[in-house]
Amino acid sequence: MNDILATLFLNNPYLPEQVYAFCNQLPEFRKAEQDYSTFAARLRAQLGSAEFDQFEEILNGQLAQYARAYYLFGLGLRQEILSALT
Repeated sequence: MNDILATLFLNNPYLPEQVYAFCNQLPEFRKAEQDYSTFAARLRAQLGSAEFDQFEEILNGQLAQYARAYYLFGLGLRQEILSALT
């Protein structure tokens, strides 16, 4: 049972695709993505590609750290659940 739960919650290589597919079904997600694309194109035109790419790289790094913190927080909760089930 532990291997099944670990695969579902910890070692799922399909998780990014599944999350994107799920999010893509949400109208608010699709709108946010469209809003971002529209504004990013406008900002790229104003800043130039090199500056915009640098900005986006720095922003993505910050967002990745924020997402990682959420993931680690959730991972800790999942580990507690898995421990309680075994």
